[in-house]
Amino acid sequence: MHSWIGPYFGLVLVALVAHAIIRHRLMDLRLVIHRGLTLAIAMLVSLVPVAALIMFAWPRLSLHLETHELVILLGTIAGVSLLIPLTRDGVGRLLDRYVYRTHANYQRTVREASEALTRVLDLKALLPFLTHTVVTSTQSEGVAIYLKDRDGFRRAAREAHPKSSAFEAPDRAPATVVRALTDSKDLLVTDEILRERATEHGRRLHEELTRLNWALLLPLISESTLIGVIAVGPKLSGDPFYPQDLDLLMTLANQAGVAVKNAQLYAQVVLANEYITNIVATIESGVVAIEATGEIALFNRAAAQLTGIPADRTLGQPVTMLPACLSEALQASVAEGRALTQPEIELSDGTTTRPIICTTSPLRDPEGAVLGAVAVFSDLTPLKELEAGRRHAERLADFEMLASGIAHEIKNPLVAIKTFAQLLPRRHTDARFVEEFGRIAAREIGRMERLLERLGTLSRPSDRPRHPLDLRLPIGDALETMRAAFEEKDIVVSVALGLEPCTILGDHAELEQLFLNLLMNAHEATPPRGMLRVELAVTGGRATAAVIDTGPGVPAALLERVFEPFFTTKQRGSGLGLAICAAIAQTHGAKLSAANRRTGGAVFMVEFPVPAEAPVTAGA
Repeated sequence: MHSWIGPYFGLVLVALVAHAIIRHRLMDLRLVIHRGLTLAIAMLVSLVPVAALIMFAWPRLSLHLETHELVILLGTIAGVSLLIPLTRDGVGRLLDRYVYRTHANYQRTVREASEALTRVLDLKALLPFLTHTVVTSTQSEGVAIYLKDRDGFRRAAREAHPKSSAFEAPDRAPATVVRALTDSKDLLVTDEILRERATEHGRRLHEELTRLNWALLLPLISESTLIGVIAVGPKLSGDPFYPQDLDLLMTLANQAGVAVKNAQLYAQVVLANEYITNIVATIESGVVAIEATGEIALFNRAAAQLTGIPADRTLGQPVTMLPACLSEALQASVAEGRALTQPEIELSDGTTTRPIICTTSPLRDPEGAVLGAVAVFSDLTPLKELEAGRRHAERLADFEMLASGIAHEIKNPLVAIKTFAQLLPRRHTDARFVEEFGRIAAREIGRMERLLERLGTLSRPSDRPRHPLDLRLPIGDALETMRAAFEEKDIVVSVALGLEPCTILGDHAELEQLFLNLLMNAHEATPPRGMLRVELAVTGGRATAAVIDTGPGVPAALLERVFEPFFTTKQRGSGLGLAICAAIAQTHGAKLSAANRRTGGAVFMVEFPVPAEAPVTAGA
C-alpha cells in the first residue's frame, strides 16, 4: 500500500512458510521434492547472475539494439545459461568414457555384490563375478584372484581389460606378496609401499608389483587367516585409487573372504556327501538314518533288499513304517542318546527271514544335541553258513586225526596178537609158546582197554557237580601219588602252595587227574637228579597253578599243538594226556597253557576263576 515492493512481500511469506514445512516439518506435513524439480530450481538459480548483468547493461543495450535483437540476445543468453549444466555433464561423461574413467555407484555396487556373494556358493560362479565386479567398478587393467592350497597361493580366476596387455597374472602368487599380506592383513597400494615400508623387503615388494603391473593388493581374510589375494591392475584412465575406491574394494574384499570360505566349505560338504552317498550305496550292509523328528533321511540299496521296502517310498516317511526291530532301535537311540547293539535278531523282507546284527548310534551336533540316529545292520546268513562249514570241516579234521591216532595205537597190539595167532596152530603143543601168547595177548588187550578208557574220558563232558574246594588238596594228592616215582629218579620236588586256602568250584577227582597227568609229563621230561617245582598263587581274581620242570622243554614250533589229541613228542606216548588235561580245565572254566623257561625246561599253567567266598568242602 505504501511502496511498490509491497505486492511482492507475499512471495517472501510463501517461501518462508514452504521452508518451515519442508525443513522443520511444520504442521506435520511431508513434501517430496522430485529430482527434476531440484534440477529446474538449480537452473533458475544459475540465471540469477545473468539477469543481474542484463539489468545492469539494459540501458546501453536498449539504446544500440532493436527490440527484436534484444529479444534474440536475451533468449540466447538464457538458453546458454540453462544448457551450461547439461552440457558440462554430457561433455564430462563423454570425456570420462573416452579416457576410461568411471564413477562407481558405491551403494548400488555394494548392494548388488552383497546379494550375489551371499547367494552364490559355487566357486566357479563366484570368482568370475567377483573379478568382473572389480574390473567394471574401477575400470582397471585387470584383476587376478589367488586362493590358498597345499603348495601356496594358486591363481583361481583372472580377468583383463581388452585394452590392456601389460597386466600379468602368474600361476602362483609371489612369495613376497603373500608374506606382506600375511603380516599386514590389510590392502597394499603399490605407489605407497616405498613411503610406508622403507626397508629392503618393501623395495623388493615394490619392484615385484611394478613388474607385474599390480597397483593394488586386497587380502581375503577368514577367521583372521589369509585365504586368498586379489591383485588389481592400475586404472585405464591413469587416475590413482581414491579413498572412495579403496573403501569400495575393501568392503568387497571383506565380503568376498567370507563368501569364498563358505564356498570352499560347501564344496567340501558336497564332496564328502558324494563320498558318503557312494559308499553307503555300494556297501552290503543296510544303512538307515532318521532325523530327531523320526523321519527317514537315508535308506540305502542294501537296506531296501533286506527289508523288501523300496528306497523311494521311505525317504521323508515316519520310521514306524520300517520293521519293528529297526524302528524301535532307532527311536531308542534318539530318546536315550546312546548306541545300542542287537547281536542277532530276525528280519523279514516278506518272503525270507534272515538273522541280522543291528547297531544303532545317535547323531549329535557339536554341542552334543541329538539330531537323529543311524542304524547299520548286516545279514548273518553267509557268516552262519561259513561257520557251519568251518565247524563241519573241523569235525572232519578231528575225526580224521582221531581215526589216524586210534589206528596207530591199536595197530601195534593187533600185530603182536595176530603174529601169535598165526603161529598157534603149529605150536599149540609148545607150553612155553602158549604161555607167552597168553601173557602178551592179555597185555596188549589191556593196553587197548586203557586207550579206550582215555578216549571215553576225552569225549564225554563231565556231568559231576562242582563244589567249593581248596585247590591245594587235589594238587597235594597228585604229588603224594607221584612221590615214589620222583624218589626213584632222584628228582628234587619243591612245593609252594601258600598258607591260605585257595577256594574254587570244581571236582576233586577230576582235578587230581589233571595235575597227576601234568606231574607225570614233568616226571618223564625231567632228567635224573633234576628239579621240579609246583606253585599256586592268587592274583586279580584268578588262581594260577604251575608245574615247572627242568627238562629240554617243548619245541617252540610245537607249543600250540601239545594239547591236540594223539599229538606227542615221545616215542611211546599216546598223545592223550595233555588233551585230557585241557578238556578237564575247560569244564572247570579254566585255561591251560604251556611255555618254555629261559633257563630251560617247560611250564604248564592252569588259571582257575576264583568265585565269591564260599565254605570249603574236601572232595573225594
